[in-house]
Amino acid sequence: MTGQVESLGGVAYGHLLPDARPYAVLDDETRIKRVRAERWIDHREASLVLSLLQESLEQPLRERMENILLLGESGMGKTMILRKFERINARPFDTIAGIERRSVVVVRMPHEPTEAAFVDQLLVALRAPRSGPVGRQRLQEMRDTAFRVLREVRARVLVIDEINSVLVGTPRQQRLFLQLLRFLSNELAIALVCAGVPEARHALLSDSQLRSRFTDVELPLWQADEELQRFVNLLVAGMPLRRPSPIDAPKVRRLLAERTGGVTLNVSKAIERATIAAIRTGKESIDLAALEDETVWRGITVQRLPLGSRGGRGARTTVPSL
Repeated sequence: MTGQVESLGGVAYGHLLPDARPYAVLDDETRIKRVRAERWIDHREASLVLSLLQESLEQPLRERMENILLLGESGMGKTMILRKFERINARPFDTIAGIERRSVVVVRMPHEPTEAAFVDQLLVALRAPRSGPVGRQRLQEMRDTAFRVLREVRARVLVIDEINSVLVGTPRQQRLFLQLLRFLSNELAIALVCAGVPEARHALLSDSQLRSRFTDVELPLWQADEELQRFVNLLVAGMPLRRPSPIDAPKVRRLLAERTGGVTLNVSKAIERATIAAIRTGKESIDLAALEDETVWRGITVQRLPLGSRGGRGARTTVPSL
């Protein structure tokens, strides 16, 4: 084992989370790979969104299912939350029926917002057979197959990520796609979860029947407060550094909130880059000075939002009139 062993109550590398401690004794390149690996960091907003998603899955079957529109700037972690929701509700393979039951099905909205492109993506997500040119008859067959498989896997929630892609379509394409969503919800009695940037709200406004069935849930940008500090503390505790990092300070919070624009992805990138630099230089910890280094911020751009457009802490829910 190389490097200084930090301990807390007799635990080697006690400043790290338990699953990060074994990595602290490994060589630099292995640790750097660990730093760059995707990870789940729990925080208040993510937990709130997950609980609301779970409520959508557990609602009783009814004629008008309650749906969720998850909104957040790009890089706020919407897709990671959706994938976490999918993993939480994964079900074992049904060996008797020979079918993989899936309570939650996640599909990414195609760049071309047509019914054919969406149904094709849905079939991919369902791992269902798809072949042949897409004509009118073939599209109906694809739709029938998708609906049949959704019933067979006993899907309770259909998640559509990047729903804002609907906005690039023509008015006719948008109208037809929204009609498809309404038909899906009615025909299969499943809940819909649509996720996208704040502009995605406009994608549903043109269909009053569909819009009235959605509850908005927003992931706000981070502010320089204790919630950001808790997130950063957990993030740093998951990095295989051999010494504790003095980052629990108001100046660190203000720096991160300002330089990242409050975007989760930017916060994570900055911490990861500072960590890699600390490993390569042998410093083995990060602090305010490490985060002030301009090399940490190369390529991290911040979209400046109008004053007052960032919202407050915590995911906000807005229940529309039914």
